[in-house]
Amino acid sequence: MVDSKRVIPLESNPSIFNSLSNKLGLSPILQFHDVYSLTDSELLAFLPQPVYAIILLFPLTKNYEQYREQSDKGEHEYNNERFGDIKWFKQTIGNGCGLYALLHILANLPHDFIIDNLILNKCLLSQLSKDSSVKETANLVEQLERSIQLDSNYGTQGQTEAPDASESVDLHFITFVKGKDNHLYELDGRRAGPIDLGVSTKENHILDDTKLTEKIQFYMDNADDENKHNFAMMAIGPSLD
Repeated sequence: MVDSKRVIPLESNPSIFNSLSNKLGLSPILQFHDVYSLTDSELLAFLPQPVYAIILLFPLTKNYEQYREQSDKGEHEYNNERFGDIKWFKQTIGNGCGLYALLHILANLPHDFIIDNLILNKCLLSQLSKDSSVKETANLVEQLERSIQLDSNYGTQGQTEAPDASESVDLHFITFVKGKDNHLYELDGRRAGPIDLGVSTKENHILDDTKLTEKIQFYMDNADDENKHNFAMMAIGPSLD
């Protein structure tokens, strides 16, 4: 992948993702929340329900990169043939995985949650069609990033010192969200296309879907000892405000 631009990577921080999603056009009735466990019922009880999507931050280890390359090997060239069920964007902005993870949620939420006259709908969603190529949709995301100026407005908002945009980071954001076909999808702009995990067993609250928890646990189990704790999760659900 050749990056046409590089940005400062976003921190896994609900306040940053809430600020950016509101700027883009997400309704204030939804917001991001930290997820501290997939299995602890007491911790999960604090999450507002239903959870519509999950963002996972995980380490790009040697084991993972081998798994990714092997899994995508031999896959046909994806060209938005599942457009009616799921929206996926190829990542062409270096270190921009946080933005892509967010857009993979916002583009696949019911449109009632998106404010029509704001930038997401005007500059991206309204421009998409079943005839849009992967390259065309990638260009639209690049134009959107230029409009919101990710670095100057969001790249340095975190609680830790932000790396330079030129640095390559070994942490990566991906999204888990339901498509219109009621399938659970793993969406990662570095992969060959959307990854269909199968029919979702739950109406809305995807944290109850074992396919989700098993896939995230798979990534955790395959991390080396040095990276066992380099994971973070955020969920999007009803706002607490």
